[in-house]
Amino acid sequence: MPALIRELIQDLRYAARTLRSSPAFTLAAVLTLAIGIGANTAIFSAVDGVLLKPLPFAHADRIVTLWQTDPANGVRRGAVAPANFLDWRERSHAFDAMAVAEPFGFYYQGKSGTESIQSWNVSEDYFPVFGTPALIGRAFQHADYEQGAPRVVVLSYGVWQRRFGADPSVVGRHVTISRTQATIVGVMPPGFMYPDGREAWAPRVFDEIDRRSRGSAYHQVVARLKPGVTIEQARADMDRISAQLAAEYPRTNAHVRAEVLSVRDGIVGRVRAALVLLLGAVGLLLLIACANVANLLLARTNRRAREFAIRVALGADRRRVVRQLLTESLALAIVGGVAGVLIAYAGIDAIRALSPGTLPRIEEMHADWRALVFALTLSVGTTLVFGSAPALSAARTNLHDTLKAGGRALAGGKGSGKLRSVFVATEVALAVILLVGAGLLVRSFVSLMTGDRGYRSDHVLTATVFVWSWDSTASQRVAFTNEAIRRVKTIAGVVDAGATSSLPVHATIFTDRGIFTIQGHAIPAPGEEPNSHVTVLTPGVFDVLREPLRRGRAFTQFDDSSSARVAIVNEALVRRYFPNENPIGKRITLRFFGPPTLTEIVGVVGDVRQQGLDSDVEPSVFVPHAQFPLGSMSIVARTKGDPASGTRAVREAIASLHPDLPISISTLDDLLVNELRPRRFNLLLLAAFSVAALVLALVGVYGLMSNAATERTQEIGVRIALGARGIDVIGMVMIRGLGLACGGIVVGILASAALTQLLRQMLWSVTPLDGASFAAAAGLMLVTTAIASFLPARRAAQVDPLTALREG
Repeated sequence: MPALIRELIQDLRYAARTLRSSPAFTLAAVLTLAIGIGANTAIFSAVDGVLLKPLPFAHADRIVTLWQTDPANGVRRGAVAPANFLDWRERSHAFDAMAVAEPFGFYYQGKSGTESIQSWNVSEDYFPVFGTPALIGRAFQHADYEQGAPRVVVLSYGVWQRRFGADPSVVGRHVTISRTQATIVGVMPPGFMYPDGREAWAPRVFDEIDRRSRGSAYHQVVARLKPGVTIEQARADMDRISAQLAAEYPRTNAHVRAEVLSVRDGIVGRVRAALVLLLGAVGLLLLIACANVANLLLARTNRRAREFAIRVALGADRRRVVRQLLTESLALAIVGGVAGVLIAYAGIDAIRALSPGTLPRIEEMHADWRALVFALTLSVGTTLVFGSAPALSAARTNLHDTLKAGGRALAGGKGSGKLRSVFVATEVALAVILLVGAGLLVRSFVSLMTGDRGYRSDHVLTATVFVWSWDSTASQRVAFTNEAIRRVKTIAGVVDAGATSSLPVHATIFTDRGIFTIQGHAIPAPGEEPNSHVTVLTPGVFDVLREPLRRGRAFTQFDDSSSARVAIVNEALVRRYFPNENPIGKRITLRFFGPPTLTEIVGVVGDVRQQGLDSDVEPSVFVPHAQFPLGSMSIVARTKGDPASGTRAVREAIASLHPDLPISISTLDDLLVNELRPRRFNLLLLAAFSVAALVLALVGVYGLMSNAATERTQEIGVRIALGARGIDVIGMVMIRGLGLACGGIVVGILASAALTQLLRQMLWSVTPLDGASFAAAAGLMLVTTAIASFLPARRAAQVDPLTALREG
């Protein structure tokens, strides 16, 4: 056996013996490393699954998404109008294929009743763009898009598993969807999902109306670049087409442009910044863990100074001593890494449970071989980080002084103590950075929760229905909605009820944009007409949601199809278009859900952040359901007690009108919680890392102060013998710990001032330099480090001077 291998085995055996002989030290070091490595491995698994793993598409680097932008109307990246897509597809030269996915849904009549399945209606080139074959059966073919072709559907892997029991014979089966027969022709493989969030696909066939439709945008567009064509070239091609359409259709396309992004950016772009920040946060936590373990090892190395001196005196090479200590560090790192992997498994489960529904590719998030390699790399890397300083400190041991002083000598001398102090100050600084970040997110979250939303979500139950297939005429839809509201109002505990097409902070269930012109104002140039969010509702909705009526009147039962068209607007619209006028009685020509209609403004309501709690308030128009009879509505009911207790009664009341109608019921508070889940996810993870960092930093402070008090036992005994009071001893010991803490806090605050700028997009109503967050982090760290310093200081003050002098 080669000498190097033999010596390595000897070092490993000796390391195992020495670590077993100090179980408290070994346990503390392993747990500290396990926390750091486990947290990093868990977050890496999330980042790897969401951001790094290859997409399940053939030649994914050539697949792009296209978005319609309209900066003049506040649309940064939006869906695409049908006519614009058709022109893009016909005029572009940069793509092999281009397709759309239109959000849709259908009702599946299964054995357990009618169920709602969210789906995409996709154009002919949709599946060829991705180049992913069906798992079983086939995707759509040209014949499926011909006029009068039998209705067909392709299932996602998830819905095939959940609703059809993974039955391979499902292909060819005839199913009833939305009261018509359709044939299942294929099932897509697991992981194939773009856009995400829906469970099936059906053909999208365009007609002449689509070729004229440029005002309503509701398509997601994907395309495959031609070989050799870059995204920059594709953008130039789309800029050319956008300029042509702006000239040809100035009324709708004057400011419309096309944005081209890689499909990876389209899938994960909105979560990339948050995940990278979390990865950076756990990186700081790992550095704190390494500094903590390095401190433990330095203290242990000091206590073993005589052992190392004797070994060198007996002929051992100092390099062998260094290698021995690095071997012990490696053993600690490997054991900590194994424990960290176990923590990572639990951490990944926690991340899955806490993750918002908008987190893409969550099925790819698991501890696979890539995560294990990452954990192993961390284990070896941390060995060099925390093991080098103690090993080099031992190598600098003064042989003569150590043997002469006996057990009182310390390896590294004063330099070792200074290095330990630097480690502790560094831990404090890193912990402050995490605490400031967590504080900013907490302040932002509280601002969202307590800020004026313009409505009240408490005690409100919502029931969303789509009755287009049941009530095909306008009069039928109006009659159904009115009767459903009447029956819900008769339920015990219901205070009031109404129906709306757009719930606050919830995905719109129908097209929600309208274009209008103001009678008596200057006629805008084509393409310059103002547009707004449009909500269709029934009388009573403002009372249910407690939205304040500022001027004029609310809708009544007399605002129906036989009366003059009326509308209510919000204060944001008044500020923008009627800044010095009374809008009541003013008339607008509104183009929404049909031809333009002359509409009179009869009321003004308060502002609501319709698209999200952190979104800007946009101009909004509200119109009566009886005059704009949609089939996509949400019944809203305010209750006296817990709204969830009325779920069954509300469902039965609506189902009594259409027994097989699917009904989606939730409380408005639950919808609000779902809106906040992405922020809560970031907050909880960063808060958990901050707490762990705080605990590790306090352990470091406590360990340093405890060791310092032990080293100064004789000095303290002399001071007490000469008359020093206990309070003096406590102050002497604590002042060092507080000095280190203050130094670390100052460095941490300065570093935070720069790093918190990265959080800017995750904050709302709070600036990255929020003074309260910085002060709270500094105060918390100062108080807790004072406590950590006080405990060993109090123990030092209780030293018996006779015992200290005798042992000295």
